[in-house]
Amino acid sequence: MRIIQAEHSGFCFGVKRAIELAVLEVNQSNKNLYSYGPLIHNSQAVEALTKKGIIPIKNISEIESGRIIIRSHGVGEEVINDFKNKNIEIIDTTCPYVKKIHSNVQLFMEKGYNIIIIGDSNHPEVIGINGWCKNKAIIINNIEDAHKIIKLNKVLIVSQTTNKEDHFLKIVDIIKANNKEVKTLNTICSATTNRQKACEQLSIEVDAMVVIGGFHSSNTTKLKEVSEKHCKNVYHIETIKDLPLQEIAKFNTIGVTAGASTPDCIIKEVIQVMNSENDMEMTNEMMEAIDSSFTKIHRGDVLKGEVLFVTDTEVMVNINYTSDGIIDRDELSNDPDVEPRDLFEPGEEIQVYVMRMDDGDGNVVLSAKRVEESKSWEELEEKYENKERVVASVIRDVKGGLAVLVEGLNAFMPASHVSVNFVSDLKAYKGKELESEIIDFDKTKRRIILSRKEVEKEELEEKRVELWKELEEGQLIKGVVRRLTNFGAFVDLGGLDGLIHISDLAWHRVKHPSEIVKADEEVEVQILGLDKERNRISLGLKQTMEKPWDVFVREVEEGDTVPGKIVNLLDFGAFVRLGQGVDGLLHVSQISSDHIDKPADVFAIGDDVEVRVINIDKEEQKISLSTKSEEDEKTDVKSEEIETEEEDVTIGDIIE
Repeated sequence: MRIIQAEHSGFCFGVKRAIELAVLEVNQSNKNLYSYGPLIHNSQAVEALTKKGIIPIKNISEIESGRIIIRSHGVGEEVINDFKNKNIEIIDTTCPYVKKIHSNVQLFMEKGYNIIIIGDSNHPEVIGINGWCKNKAIIINNIEDAHKIIKLNKVLIVSQTTNKEDHFLKIVDIIKANNKEVKTLNTICSATTNRQKACEQLSIEVDAMVVIGGFHSSNTTKLKEVSEKHCKNVYHIETIKDLPLQEIAKFNTIGVTAGASTPDCIIKEVIQVMNSENDMEMTNEMMEAIDSSFTKIHRGDVLKGEVLFVTDTEVMVNINYTSDGIIDRDELSNDPDVEPRDLFEPGEEIQVYVMRMDDGDGNVVLSAKRVEESKSWEELEEKYENKERVVASVIRDVKGGLAVLVEGLNAFMPASHVSVNFVSDLKAYKGKELESEIIDFDKTKRRIILSRKEVEKEELEEKRVELWKELEEGQLIKGVVRRLTNFGAFVDLGGLDGLIHISDLAWHRVKHPSEIVKADEEVEVQILGLDKERNRISLGLKQTMEKPWDVFVREVEEGDTVPGKIVNLLDFGAFVRLGQGVDGLLHVSQISSDHIDKPADVFAIGDDVEVRVINIDKEEQKISLSTKSEEDEKTDVKSEEIETEEEDVTIGDIIE
């Protein structure tokens, strides 16, 4: 008789984790400890846990105090709240895969999706998932029910983690054909899939299959169904008591698999009993072979492993050792914002560094970043020696500069080396990637200092050389105002600075450049002069605008009334700036029909006035204005005529 154990069988990660956490809780406290339902679907394991002090309950009303273990199948949100309301301490051992389903159904339900769960409606895992979408999910588990779901909008389909994948996909296809906007999350656990595939492959090769696991275990039942596809002789047992030894003794090759809730000790016991009927010596050799197949590892070793699963906080890795390895989030990468799922996925082969042999829960503590760090230090040392540039990813601003990552290693960029320009807010650099030079490197002290400024200097010099070739006098070019002074504004033309003198900012008189432009404003200017030897560029802003006088004579005629503002006061009149930017003279005699000594008696600088254009001298570019009404002017004209007539009368005229 030849006995072959399936490559994937027995405890899955979720069950193993639940039992380890439960045992840890028993040992750490003397408070009453309960489990909400049997911790796993294996009566022998449950009995052993009960002896340790873990008491299964069916209803929350059975306890008033103590601690409660939420088993790996998970429970609904309402159950969690009930325990919290009774101030009962919760130890949540829900499988991370199942937790993810809870989050998704809750999220999509809030978005208005109809939730469909493919699975056994009586299974605790399915009941728990339904509890996270307010128990409103549609639960089906066969083709007939799938055909009944029609004309639904916005559907999310999830699966019980222990489902058979082909069964799940058939139901999904039917639902997609009869409904709109259907999203599917294949939530079948990878461990379940691997276990079923290994079982199916083994069942093809053997004469009989022994499936070990609880009679009420869903995943064990499915292993039995998978085995029956290819093998006529399938035996589902819970313990060696159920093993029909006389019956299976007639087969030459026997395959052995086990459900996710089956302890290793039961699997080994079944194999040993079957072998004892055949050859006890062969059994011993087989068990030794199993033990010797595991890798011998030590602290500090670098190993290859296969990713089993990824959560938000850790990565579980098969390192071909008696225990699996765990990489905590902190040991995945130096980037604190990185998500584990962005780095690894189940089935991927990775290299890991052994940090500790036991984390207290029986797992080997591993690090992924330390393997990469070792390689990165060597690569960076070579780049430093060869003066090669590197790309730095900014993590955050710190005192005196920026904390960055380069080739996965922590490095520092002083504030004085962030840019050639002064940087007032380093926070703006978070998340950016900066091409930089390594200006200090010490592998022994694990120190890396970078500079972006040195790279910018070279880039700016290259830009300046090219820019000087392109610039010409009279050319219109865009730039950004960088600095204002009393005598003008400096404009960055893309690597070269030019000066707009205050006299070239506007056609009218300007007291300070801030009246016309402001820092960081984009402007279009004309190049007035170039002096490459002295590295000076003269620019004009007003030259890009139409002359105010030309605008005025085009838009205004004599006799028009226009708005203006008093900009200067003299004894003989007031100067008024009109909307087109030109100044006109409001003579003191044109202010009012009443006698006025000086304009300051009536106006103040800054006053808004309505004026009438009474004369436009295009040759001299002068404008005469008046605030008198037309009636006042007519009256003034008649008075002048009368005065003129009186002046023409002589004594002779009077005598006559």
